[in-house]
Amino acid sequence: VVSSAPAKKSRLRRKPKTTPLPLPIPDPTSPTSPTAPTNPATESSPVTKRGSCEDILTSGYVQSFVDFFYLTHRPDPNTSQNNIVTTNDKPPENIDISPPEMTFLRDNLTKAEEARRKGDTPNVYNSYSNLALYFQSPEVSDPKTGVYFYEKCLEISKLTGDTSGEMAANHNLGTVHQQIGDSYNSIQFHERHMELARQTKVYAEQETASKELVKVYREYAEEQEGKGEYNEAVEFYSKALEAARASRDRKQEGIACYRLGKTYVEVEKAAKAVSFLHEYERICKDLGDLQGSGSAFSALASAYLSIEDTEKALSYLEQFLEIATKTENLTAQGEACCALGVIYNKRGDYKKAVEHFEKNFEIARSVVSSGAGDSSLVDASRVYLGMARGNALVGKYFMKIDLDIKGLLNW
Repeated sequence: VVSSAPAKKSRLRRKPKTTPLPLPIPDPTSPTSPTAPTNPATESSPVTKRGSCEDILTSGYVQSFVDFFYLTHRPDPNTSQNNIVTTNDKPPENIDISPPEMTFLRDNLTKAEEARRKGDTPNVYNSYSNLALYFQSPEVSDPKTGVYFYEKCLEISKLTGDTSGEMAANHNLGTVHQQIGDSYNSIQFHERHMELARQTKVYAEQETASKELVKVYREYAEEQEGKGEYNEAVEFYSKALEAARASRDRKQEGIACYRLGKTYVEVEKAAKAVSFLHEYERICKDLGDLQGSGSAFSALASAYLSIEDTEKALSYLEQFLEIATKTENLTAQGEACCALGVIYNKRGDYKKAVEHFEKNFEIARSVVSSGAGDSSLVDASRVYLGMARGNALVGKYFMKIDLDIKGLLNW
């Protein structure tokens, strides 16, 4: 029989429901971070690769486990064994990581994964940025792994529409690719940085991007010039000049003018080269760069010789020699004397040709005796001097014939 009487109320009070407090975000530099995964069985044990891997995995950080395992078991990028192809079957040597470094990697990886689950993208970005900077540091010197984490920063910033973060990530990726000698990809990232800076009208970022583009455009142009791809070299030297002007860097602007002018001479467009070389000369004068002025005079002499303006070529070579003498640059003095000797020899002024070739010969001997050159420099100078003296003697012989043809016939 079921009673219909109301049940008596219990004298026990129910405990009120409580909302658990959020755990604090760990400090990436603290090995005792509150949310860092800990395993009671290994908490007092030394930090090891295996123990850390087990700790991360049992705490539920699957992606962190994958990344940590790779980072602590990858080949050491800084040993000669891993940079040289060998014929033996010996496996590459794994990197040696100290316990504090393992703790740092573990804490930042787990912090990033935890923050990603919560949608806390700024902390995801910061954690990946910390890891990228760690691998970029001189002590670690593993820029390729740094690229991996900067790419994660770029991915996060794009997903969240964080333009400032995207600009920083592109800047960092461009810098790292330049560091590892990949100037082509470096250009892509720095150009994207510039594009975003212009869209958002952040002028400080535009100036930063311009300065980086000057360097990487010039590096890529030099690579192409070395391969004989002069047209592409001209294109990127022109871009370097434009970027230098945008960053208001007069020194870099002058260098870009100089390289562009020299390349135009190489592709037999000396008439175009002249204006850029004169601009370089003006910039060097403004900056008080005496050696730069000497380089400008030398390049202008070459350009004017290419368009067969010998008088201007001689004038600039004399100025080049004057500056080389002031700066006590023996190699430049020898180059100037040799070039002047060649021009005077071609013009039939053998006396001046001999004078300059004699100076060149003496300078070559001084350079070689100081250890700055080899004996081939003296040999070449001796040949030039011998040819000039021979031409001078032949000239005197033919002059004698012209003046006394009757005496010659009688003889």
